Amino acid sequence: MTSFDLVESVRRALSEMTRVYWLEHDLGTWQWWLFVTLAIVPWLVFIRFVDRARITEVLLYALVVAMVSSVLDIIGSDLMLWGYKIRLLWFVYPTLLCTDMTIIPVTFALIYQTCPRWRTFSLVSLAFSVLCALMEPAFRWFDMYVSYRWSPFYSIPIYVAISLAAKFMLDTLIQLERRHRRRRSQPDPQ
Repeated sequence: MTSFDLVESVRRALSEMTRVYWLEHDLGTWQWWLFVTLAIVPWLVFIRFVDRARITEVLLYALVVAMVSSVLDIIGSDLMLWGYKIRLLWFVYPTLLCTDMTIIPVTFALIYQTCPRWRTFSLVSLAFSVLCALMEPAFRWFDMYVSYRWSPFYSIPIYVAISLAAKFMLDTLIQLERRHRRRRSQPDPQ
């Protein structure tokens, strides 16, 4: 039987091994610099193009997408469906959190902002989802990503579902909030 102490000692050893590997093999490589760029540039684009009148709504959409995509990436990595050879930070896993927290949420948020109609939003989200799925083989080719039991085609419906679910949730919350404000602004019938 495995004890908690044994599991923790293995985790400590793995953490130290990961830190040493990161210092010797990841830090400063061109792939690492690509991750640095991917972690910063999308948010600069967001700041430049976000509709300031709707910044709370659009940012909330981006944060919901980031949270869900990050959790799913952690689950997939832990289940050994895929893995990452390069880390932005040695203590952050999975390493594609930089895209889970940047490229995916920022792009979907800007799509959300510019495509208010469901049909247009769905089609543009599908197109971006296909593009995201095509990046998986590119990251594999760049020797940054390993697919163990995963096809990029599996990612497409997941990306679409994340974007649509976040839009549905936010649209519903906005409608509820507007309804509540209308009720509060109406005079008391007494």
